[in-house]
Amino acid sequence: MKRVRRTSFQTGAALGIVLSLWITGMAGAAVKSHEYGNVLMSQPQNAKTALPVTFRHWSHRGKYTCRLCHVDLEFSQLANGTGVMEEDNRNGMYCGACHNGKEAFALETCTKCHPKDKQHEAELEQQAKREFQKLKETMPGATYGNKIDWMKAEVDGVITPKDFLQGISLRKNDMMVNSRDEPRSPALPGLPEIIFSHSKHVVWNGCGMCHPDTFALETGKTKMSMREITEGKFCGRCHGTIAFALNDCTRCHSKPVASP
Repeated sequence: MKRVRRTSFQTGAALGIVLSLWITGMAGAAVKSHEYGNVLMSQPQNAKTALPVTFRHWSHRGKYTCRLCHVDLEFSQLANGTGVMEEDNRNGMYCGACHNGKEAFALETCTKCHPKDKQHEAELEQQAKREFQKLKETMPGATYGNKIDWMKAEVDGVITPKDFLQGISLRKNDMMVNSRDEPRSPALPGLPEIIFSHSKHVVWNGCGMCHPDTFALETGKTKMSMREITEGKFCGRCHGTIAFALNDCTRCHSKPVASP
């Protein structure tokens, strides 16, 4: 009997989560694993003459933390929010902070990022597919998103993301690291409780990517809904776009609801 009840609970909870995502329009949002997290970067004034650059998060995630780019290098987390110019890169900002011929290939190797024409764009896409497949074969797997478990890869030492660039970054204060878990109750009855892990996010994000702009500093002060998250707010800034996908429900909804 206990086995039957557990199965029924798991089935009901899974159905509830899927229904919640379906209501918010996310259930059918499928993206190919090598495209998950890709961002198209273009300049409106050159849109008619230059093809956009495809920035592939998966090719950077194993090498650098999210915080390094989005805090230290000031890349916006919002689409079209950065305004990267070629002059900026030449002056060592944004992409140019690493693409200097020392940290990563130099800006002069333009066609590694900038497609010359449609045919070259297709060639870069095929090359990226091959590189992604080779990477995925060396990494722990996941069910959704780009099907790589980045957290497990970091914990297991498969990757060691760099979190400091000389002349740009400041050393993090280890006394400011928060490693406690934050329990939250879902609004939809019957779903497993939510456990937010500070320690898992500190490795990648630090504090500044989340506080105080996106989340209040005090526990329970930020009111949010699943609908808002699927619209790209709060947790949805990263989850569903870059970090593991929202349909990977049990990564957050991980604590069983107490029996009445």
